[in-house]
Amino acid sequence: MIPVKDVMTTKVITFDQDLEVGEVAERLARANITGAPVTDPEGHVVGIVSEVDVFTKKGKKASDIMSRHVISIGEDTGIEEAARLLADQRIRRLPVMAQGRMVGLLSRSDILEFFAHSLWTCQACGQGYRGLEAPGACDFCSGTEFRLERGTLAPGT
Repeated sequence: MIPVKDVMTTKVITFDQDLEVGEVAERLARANITGAPVTDPEGHVVGIVSEVDVFTKKGKKASDIMSRHVISIGEDTGIEEAARLLADQRIRRLPVMAQGRMVGLLSRSDILEFFAHSLWTCQACGQGYRGLEAPGACDFCSGTEFRLERGTLAPGT
């Protein structure tokens, strides 16, 4: 299992709950992101605001337009479980928590990046497999030992 702490973004852009909506829009556009966590003065995540919230909801502050139902995960959650949660809940990002504090953010883009640049290689025959977790057994030699290779992979692998 690959924990999300190995894949998440650690330099997270957040918005104060009292930030004006116009400034939220400006920062989202400048950072080229589609949303971010909203925090209270103590740094606790109290919501998530997205670009859709900015242009479909009425309000003056981030707290007026944010989604208050925040789904979060722990830093040791497996990437496959997190990917299923993102898909099943139809959300784009998950705050990653450790000891009650946000330590990162996992987005669908982070998972796609992992998938695109990772290959599980059978230690017996060298056959490669894409996936968020190692296969149970190699289709070619029935080997069960796999090594995760990350980095730039040749197209089509």
